[in-house]
Amino acid sequence: MVNAFESFSHLISPLKIGNVLFRNRMFAAPVNSAEIIPDGQPSLEAVAYFERKAMGGAAAVTYGEADVDPEDYREGRYPREITRMSNYNYARLASAVKRQGAVPVLELCFAGIHARMYTGGDKPAWGPVDMDQPFGKKIAAMPEEKILQIISEFGNAAFAAKNAGFEMICLHGAHGFGLQQFMSPTLNTRTDRWGGSTENRCRFAVMAIDQIKQRCGQDFPVEIRISGSEIVKDGYGIDEGCRIAEQLDGHADIIHVSVGAINRFGAETFSRTHVSMFYPHGVNVEYAAEVKKHVRKSLVATVGGLSDPYQMEQILATGKADIIYMGRALVCDPEFPNKVRRGLVDEIRRCMRCLNCFADGVFHGDLICAINPEIGREREVYRALPTPLKQRVLVIGGGITGMQAAITASKNGHDVVLCEKSGELGGGILCEAEVSFKQDLHHYILLQRSLIAKSNIDLRLNTEVTLDYAQMESPDVIIAAVGSAPVTPSIPGINNHNVYQAMDVYKNPSLVKGRVVILGAGFVGTELAIYLKDLGIDAEIAEMLGDISDGGNSTHKMAICDMVAQKNIPIYFNTKAVEITHDGVKCQGPDGEVFYAADAVIHAVGMKPLHDEALKFSRCAKDFHMIGECRKTANILYATSTAYAASRLIGRY
Repeated sequence: MVNAFESFSHLISPLKIGNVLFRNRMFAAPVNSAEIIPDGQPSLEAVAYFERKAMGGAAAVTYGEADVDPEDYREGRYPREITRMSNYNYARLASAVKRQGAVPVLELCFAGIHARMYTGGDKPAWGPVDMDQPFGKKIAAMPEEKILQIISEFGNAAFAAKNAGFEMICLHGAHGFGLQQFMSPTLNTRTDRWGGSTENRCRFAVMAIDQIKQRCGQDFPVEIRISGSEIVKDGYGIDEGCRIAEQLDGHADIIHVSVGAINRFGAETFSRTHVSMFYPHGVNVEYAAEVKKHVRKSLVATVGGLSDPYQMEQILATGKADIIYMGRALVCDPEFPNKVRRGLVDEIRRCMRCLNCFADGVFHGDLICAINPEIGREREVYRALPTPLKQRVLVIGGGITGMQAAITASKNGHDVVLCEKSGELGGGILCEAEVSFKQDLHHYILLQRSLIAKSNIDLRLNTEVTLDYAQMESPDVIIAAVGSAPVTPSIPGINNHNVYQAMDVYKNPSLVKGRVVILGAGFVGTELAIYLKDLGIDAEIAEMLGDISDGGNSTHKMAICDMVAQKNIPIYFNTKAVEITHDGVKCQGPDGEVFYAADAVIHAVGMKPLHDEALKFSRCAKDFHMIGECRKTANILYATSTAYAASRLIGRY
């Protein structure tokens, strides 16, 4: 335990803006629950999700992307709904956050050229100028009366939000939303007072902020998110970002500096806006630090892949920013701020930046975390459950899945025996322990080990469970978490001395030298190619299918594509290996037979669940569960969620 008042004096210090007091400098960025009811309100499940962040000690908790344009029904969210007396969930959300000591914040946005993405028929979307979007979408230049209407709507929405109990407004002027579209010198080529100079291009945002202050009072805090840089060569850079900030200085109380314009430039800027595991922690802080040099009246906030409290404290102590925003870090561990204040920093569950939360939230309507099985399940987790009948639980396998199962069962008061046949906990994923961009995953494994060591779990390493062993233990419940094994493809030459499994190369990359060909463009193969490239080893990838296999996580696939492009890693799609020789791989490609010379060939073609290994224990206890990869090969999210679900209800039904 550390002394937080000495180690994190800046991070835990209070902050007052206008008439609002923030209890520390750790703010929750607008990472929304996907739970939205048909009229555009957050559901009660969403209310509980935001309250959980407030319970965890965040100073401010932001509900994001409420659209102010009454013509735009983008994703069914528009804050005019909060003015209707029948709609109380916005107020419930604000009240829930406040009663836990945090400041509720509503982020208002104008979608602009991305409006009517799903509805609106043939109506054009509004933009700075006339233009065509991909897929034939028409964009019409906003007339001045429409701009003035939207400015008024910002004020109306903010006033309604204040009446609903929100204590700060954030304007979304980053990531390609409407206000940034006007700020952008590339998109905004108008010649009237809304375009041209930086002052003119920022006029829309400045007037919107001033309108909110006029409606809600000068002491009512207003923040604006901006992109300090659009990152890529076709967008503006930090010099223009600073000029934009200078125009906003003194109008907004906080200038919240992010990066990117995600709907314009694809994988690279997306992976920097939602910082992927392949970039250093705090890679975007430099933009906030530069902006801070150019503003005199507004506070500056930074955001983007931050999960180390020592780094965050250093950012504040050195004057690079005044406020730290966390998005996925508080999805992964909503108790992060409380743990900092209590000096329990070693117990923080750090975000792996795997982007499962984003993928499942956007594409499946379920915001969840790969290593926090409780987030997004707050009403389920915190409701009263019957006291469990104490059970003797045998968990077979000490990988990611088995560790979570044992921890959950032990927390619920059961007698737990955890057996692992090797000499350490962590399972097959330990092969990636030295991979630089997987250090947060390794930190998670170490945290789980620590929690097991502090618990009453009977841990037995170097213990292979046999049928006799399981029966001798006389458990009430057996949880089989025996995992999966690599698939060895049936290719002539697969047993040659120059052929390796991906897991072996992760453990010992010195096995391969010279020219390398990887078979399989799933995440295992592509991440291995990225890892080898970082070590100075070039690898090519041959893939039978026509694209990278995303394993259900399309957002991490974008991060992979970003790195593959930046590191010039060749991938040959629709290419099947038919023979491996001592000189390389003979393949059947789209244009016929092709040979790829290689000194080493690595196969990464998937895993197979150890069904039979698990099922042999099914009759050794009255209750039996197969969880994680011995049931279905998937990912860490599947491992932890099945482990948590199976263990939580033991003795309760």
